[in-house]
Amino acid sequence: MDAETAPIPAAVDDDKVTFADGSFPDKTFGDELSKDVDDDVDPGAKTPLPPDTPAAGAAAGVPPRDLKDAINSKLLPDLPDDPPDDRVVISVQPIPRRPLSEEALFCKGASKLPDLELLRTHFLREGKITHACAVRLIVQATELFKKEPNLLHLHDPITVCGDLHGQYYDMMRLLQVGGDPADVQYLFLGDYVDRGCFSCEVVLYLYAVKITYPETFFMLRGNHECRHLTSFFNFRDECIFKYTLDLYNEFMESFDYLPLAATINDKFLCMHGGLSPDITALDDINDIDRFREVPREGPMCDLLWSDPFDENLEHEPDDLSGGKRAPAAGGAPGPAPPPGPKPQQQPLSPKQTPAESADQWFTYNETRQCSFVFGVAAVDMFLKKNRLTAVIRAHEAQLEGYRMQMQNKHGIPRVITIFSAPNYCDVYRNKGACLHFDDELLNIRQFMNCEHPYYLPNFMDVFSWSLPFVAEKVTDMLAAVIDSSGDGSQSESEESQEAGVPARGPKSKVLSERGQVFKDKVLAVTKLVRVYKILREHNELIMQLKQLTPNKMVPKGLLSQGKDAILAAVADFKSAQTADLVNERRPSFDGVPASMFDPKLKDKEATSPSSTKSTS
Repeated sequence: MDAETAPIPAAVDDDKVTFADGSFPDKTFGDELSKDVDDDVDPGAKTPLPPDTPAAGAAAGVPPRDLKDAINSKLLPDLPDDPPDDRVVISVQPIPRRPLSEEALFCKGASKLPDLELLRTHFLREGKITHACAVRLIVQATELFKKEPNLLHLHDPITVCGDLHGQYYDMMRLLQVGGDPADVQYLFLGDYVDRGCFSCEVVLYLYAVKITYPETFFMLRGNHECRHLTSFFNFRDECIFKYTLDLYNEFMESFDYLPLAATINDKFLCMHGGLSPDITALDDINDIDRFREVPREGPMCDLLWSDPFDENLEHEPDDLSGGKRAPAAGGAPGPAPPPGPKPQQQPLSPKQTPAESADQWFTYNETRQCSFVFGVAAVDMFLKKNRLTAVIRAHEAQLEGYRMQMQNKHGIPRVITIFSAPNYCDVYRNKGACLHFDDELLNIRQFMNCEHPYYLPNFMDVFSWSLPFVAEKVTDMLAAVIDSSGDGSQSESEESQEAGVPARGPKSKVLSERGQVFKDKVLAVTKLVRVYKILREHNELIMQLKQLTPNKMVPKGLLSQGKDAILAAVADFKSAQTADLVNERRPSFDGVPASMFDPKLKDKEATSPSSTKSTS
């Protein structure tokens, strides 16, 4: 069977839910959508690669047909055969040694569109493209984004996808589950980069699809499509590791032009984050100046950063912000939920405190350290005013790949969260999902993660990675030296005590102290040997744990607790989510000028009176 016609190895079931006049049926969705994937499937198990990936092709003994034809037709440079017995693992195909050229990629038709199949297969083999080729993809896609409004107006049939986070191989599975972009309209909700190790491949391939199908393939901006977060996480490092810093700047410039939101059938509002108290009508979205770095506050920030109130959390009053808005840029606090002239504010009853209204209105988002958490009343008022059915958003990892929230009395969800990065960060063990709208039908399709090539955390080199192994051997030698020194240095006082003669005199006291020092050294080195042994034996688990901490360090005291404690830290979705919670915040760069993240502010800072230093 050809690789192109092979069945998808992942189990995917569609639950078709009929809409009546664009609305959900009067039933609860949790029960209807609980059978998308068999319960006996282990969420942490890795499913096979798509049939046309390098590992799958090599296992069958035949290289992918399209790649072989490309090499024979000189679209890809010929690669010399490896010397005999040079490769230890012959089932893994070698990485292409030369980048894909601009002439080879842009070769389809008179308009010179990119060859998507060639690019897809080349990236699956971990190949790279030339700098000129990458810039051409970015520039052409950016020109298309510039022409699109802040708010797109789309209609079904369409497939809606959530966060991807640099998981290129899982994105290939997603496109299998969702359908070929040549036949299916797509809307992506942002967060294409960071966390995963293949963000460059994800963005470049999506840009190539956008260039090929500009009228049916749409991309929105996520909170990670900004200079602030990509410098804090790993996308900037990935660009430097695989390409250049100049290409990273090209990516950042293109992200500034991505649209912010979209409607589907004028019934569903889609964005990355959520609602804003500054946006009461859909036209307010088009009034935003989006061609810039994502600000720390305001409606643009809220569309990318806000979250719905979690009905499963029980907040104490002291944990809430009291309904107050975060301080504005000028230092003055913003409006709070009490009565006011603005239509987005809901009056409180005489017996209702701001803390009690946290699940109803807008409160400060402590988890993100910016923007808001929006409640049921805020969503309900916005939907009614704009004649919408529900809000579709991404931004939060979900164990099942999706979540229906804020259901009304008929079981109709007001908020749908979709997440398309399965086994997020290689530790969450969650499923991925996408939404497919077609003729008043909503299909939720789930899929599992697939194998991908392994990269050391933060693109670490093998020498840095091997330091724990070297350190373990050094401490072993040090322990042996100390043990041998301590064996022949038994103090005179100890010998006399063993013989029953009391030790006396300054010399015996010195020898006794020296023996104690040797004992302490042996104990210290023994403990160090144990730590390095754990590092060596569980190096992969420890590196996974480091990826979940903002300083890339293992929590203090964890190594001394042994293997069970390390396994527990990355065992399941909840523990991984808890460990990773600090990374969900908007990072703070105290003392770093804003112009570092938004070059458009450099001229303003240079001409600002406050930037002029006194010479006195």
